[in-house]
Amino acid sequence: MKPEPGALPRRVTIRDVARASGTSISTVSVALSGRRGVSDETRERVVRMANRLGWRPDRRASILRRQDSHLVGVVYEVEQSFQAMLIDALYTAAAERGLELSLAGATPHHDERVCVTEMLRDRCQAVVLTGSGLADAEIAWLARRLPTVSLCRRVEVAGVDAVASDDEMGLSQAVDHLVRLGHRAIVHVDGGTEHPLSPRRAAAYRLAMDRHGLTASAQVLQGGTVLSAGVEAARRIATMEDIPTAVVCFNDVLAASLVHELRALGIAVPGEISVVGYDDGPEARDPSTLLTTVAQDPLPLARATIGFAQRRIEAMRVVPEGEEALAVLPTGFVARATSGPSRFPATDGDRLRRATAMSTPPAD
Repeated sequence: MKPEPGALPRRVTIRDVARASGTSISTVSVALSGRRGVSDETRERVVRMANRLGWRPDRRASILRRQDSHLVGVVYEVEQSFQAMLIDALYTAAAERGLELSLAGATPHHDERVCVTEMLRDRCQAVVLTGSGLADAEIAWLARRLPTVSLCRRVEVAGVDAVASDDEMGLSQAVDHLVRLGHRAIVHVDGGTEHPLSPRRAAAYRLAMDRHGLTASAQVLQGGTVLSAGVEAARRIATMEDIPTAVVCFNDVLAASLVHELRALGIAVPGEISVVGYDDGPEARDPSTLLTTVAQDPLPLARATIGFAQRRIEAMRVVPEGEEALAVLPTGFVARATSGPSRFPATDGDRLRRATAMSTPPAD
């Protein structure tokens, strides 16, 4: 039966080749592999029919049949655009070292636990958890079975290597930038109560504020990692009694949606409130936003991660407790259109009150 117009053609299998050449599946397998066990005439007939049908070897199946697959499983969060950039960089780093990647995307209906199960089923020789939300005990369980690298999350779990950007450096760069522009009322919108990176970045923000003598002004607002969290945070900020002049966000997704909602509420960015993100992902470079942000470089992160994975694969064992490796890479900083001088220059520690009253934004 011919496929419907526009439909993808069905993959030709060795079963199809066996049927068309009048041989068994095992004969076709031997003939196409080049192994001994069939006559030259049979091999020629099988190869000719395979070419006529358009058969191509299943590279993934071949990898999974090998005891030494050199296959690295990568679990990532589909909704996070920066993690998509990391995947591209991981492909580059893996190709440089002759490794293969097996991807498993975590979604609301296909969580990390399911992804990990797929990695084990696919006979991966190492696993990379990207910004993982798994509990330490769950990560430890995996690390006892496969070499495990935590990317973009520093963990203190036995047997787990970790690669991450320097959060203290990144939040310090953000606060320093805003203070130079005259801001003192700087708040941080975090990644939400459930995100494992949220407390570390909030602590780094407070440390940066302390260094500038702004301890009393430091304030952390609950946020999240998705667009809706930025909208909700913008609405809360718009109705605060003491309106900040600057906001540092957990990531670019949160920051970009916060910028758009503030502007929709009639609040000028950066005229009234400056906003800084974290990641330098696609949202930061969007011409409609041009977000000032802390920059993470995906390729060095990916190369360090794949380097750890390859070392563990070659050692052919999980990581012994006490021999875990940690790579903390420096962040960059990119000033774009969402940050500018403070509208109300003030002395350290002052809280700035908006001069004109603002109406309460409409409820959802």
